[in-house]
Amino acid sequence: MGLTPIDEALSQLLDSVQVLDDEWVPTKDALGRVLSQPVRSPAAYPFDDNSAMDGYALRAGPGPWRIIGESAAGSTFSGALQANQAVRIFTGGVVPKGADSILIQEDAHTKGNQLTTTITIRPGQHIRRCGSDLNQGQLLLSAGETIKNSDLCVLAGLGIEQLKCVRQARITIFSTGDELIHPGQSRKTGQIYDSNVLYLRHAVAAAGAQVIHCDHLPDDRQLIDCALSDRVKDSDLILLSGGVSVGDHDHVTAALNAIAGQLTFYKVAMKPGKPVAAARVSKCTLLGLPGNPASTMVSFEIFARPVIKKLLGSSRLHRSLDKAPCLQALGAGRQRHEFLRARLSAAGITPHERQGSGDLSSLLQVDALIFRPAQASACSAGQTQFFFRLSGPDSTLSPEAQWANQN
Repeated sequence: MGLTPIDEALSQLLDSVQVLDDEWVPTKDALGRVLSQPVRSPAAYPFDDNSAMDGYALRAGPGPWRIIGESAAGSTFSGALQANQAVRIFTGGVVPKGADSILIQEDAHTKGNQLTTTITIRPGQHIRRCGSDLNQGQLLLSAGETIKNSDLCVLAGLGIEQLKCVRQARITIFSTGDELIHPGQSRKTGQIYDSNVLYLRHAVAAAGAQVIHCDHLPDDRQLIDCALSDRVKDSDLILLSGGVSVGDHDHVTAALNAIAGQLTFYKVAMKPGKPVAAARVSKCTLLGLPGNPASTMVSFEIFARPVIKKLLGSSRLHRSLDKAPCLQALGAGRQRHEFLRARLSAAGITPHERQGSGDLSSLLQVDALIFRPAQASACSAGQTQFFFRLSGPDSTLSPEAQWANQN
């Protein structure tokens, strides 16, 4: 069986993924959730004409004015002003009826209840008009957008209590392998600590999904079969790390093939992460990721994260391609596309010295993946290289499509 190109594998994987049902979510709990319908302003904002400064509300003219009351935020003057009358007003206070200007405190002269000024007052000065920021019905957020903390400030400020959001995707995670032990356990020769499950838990949460089950499976085909049969019932996505190669103790690929009847794809033309396996059972997607930590990380970013994003209704599924000076020389590309773990700085991008799929150190402080196309020419230090950012806005285009757009 030949290697499947990255974008072809993604197309096969994502074609069967459907956006999840939606639900009402309290605004206070909506951080990181994805909207299933647009949000519009329920009212004009500001709600009323209000003062942008501390000072005096009055009707523009030569003065003097007689101070007859006060208007503060939350405590409105209820009367109406006549000519040559003024109301003491504070920032955010509602402008009284009959007033058309604010005389700021610094330009005001008072003696008892008499107010004068030496400046010319312009109608409308220092007044924030009702609806000057937002019109009633104005679009605030579109369907498919992820709610940010700053969005919550706007929504709460408009009195919006609930939002229609796509329900959170339910994810099951299994790490596999007889050699794995938990951090903190005493290690025997041949054993290694399970690092992938911790990475996957947080990567899933960062993508906006919910981990509903997380466990370790030994290299036992029967136990793997039973675990998959049990979890496909209530999972939207099952992630397994390890067991996807061709060794005598690698059972995940065969288990996926058995439960689904066939694999969506197996083995992708990329490094690290070649032995990725995918399958589909009813509405559940299953992904077998290679067990080496760097392979798990890269294959999650390229395949699992887009599945989660599509389940949540996002139109931007993929990490964005960017470019920067590479601060180290790179050798010529090989037969497969490569993703080099790297760190960004103001000066450019620096790949980790070690790039083996089993090198834990290659994951330290990683915030980008340098993309080295197959057969790429060697490059010297300072030459521009393309990379995928592991944060920031996503792209509607798949990885190879983004690369093709640059050439």
